[in-house]
Amino acid sequence: MNNVLEDSLFVCQNKKFDEIQSIVRQFLAEYVGNSIVKDNIFAVIQNYARKKEISLELLRFPIYDDELWALTFLKQNTIFVCVNTTLPLCKQFFAAAHELFHIYCYVENADQSYIKNGSMLDSATGDETGRTQEDLEANAFAGLLLMPDQILHEQIVLYGLDKKLSEVDSILMLMDMFAMPFKAVVLRLFESETISHNQAEKLLEINSDQVMKRVRLTGKAKRWQFNGNGTESFGTLFEKVEYNEQHEYLTESRKNDDVTYLAQLKKEYGLD
Repeated sequence: MNNVLEDSLFVCQNKKFDEIQSIVRQFLAEYVGNSIVKDNIFAVIQNYARKKEISLELLRFPIYDDELWALTFLKQNTIFVCVNTTLPLCKQFFAAAHELFHIYCYVENADQSYIKNGSMLDSATGDETGRTQEDLEANAFAGLLLMPDQILHEQIVLYGLDKKLSEVDSILMLMDMFAMPFKAVVLRLFESETISHNQAEKLLEINSDQVMKRVRLTGKAKRWQFNGNGTESFGTLFEKVEYNEQHEYLTESRKNDDVTYLAQLKKEYGLD
């Protein structure tokens, strides 16, 4: 529990945290604007790739392993980002924002090793703390991107939550507004110095079952706890197969195999 606070970039490397915060502020200004990101994170990733003129495929599909949140890798000069749709939506958004930092590092030439070697986000890293320096930075980036200080403070004032932030229901309201997991919201409140270390510790002592029980009872943040059933997407896969078929780039056997496989995908995920 305490690892979430003590092992965070904010506590361990406060100067580096400030650097990441500056990066996020510039990124928000160039690629997001003043809106709350939430489920638009996937559009943000694609917008970044478009503006940087890089080839990127964003794939969202079920990986039947709750430990695996997302992975990113480079193949033939195309970046592939894969997000596990069996997870609650809020965790998918955080995972995508985390992977966006690795993409950012690759594009900006800060560190290309993660993408070239392949980046995999597991539950321990996403839900607790980063195991590597870049994962620590990616977690901080994701939290700051999804819940920027200025918008966070505006919402707290607008909804009169400033004196109620030690209450679970107030955290659930922020989870609903920003589409973030419980622990990530608590950490951001601590990082923004909105709550104290002691308050954050007490909130983090509440286990996930208790949080979910309150979510079901109040309905707050419930919409972000569903999995991504029905949101599956396979990038430009279908378009490219159709293009190759129309221009007769494929052998007859390869075309038949591809068409059969795509028909199975469409049927399984209701993509017709």
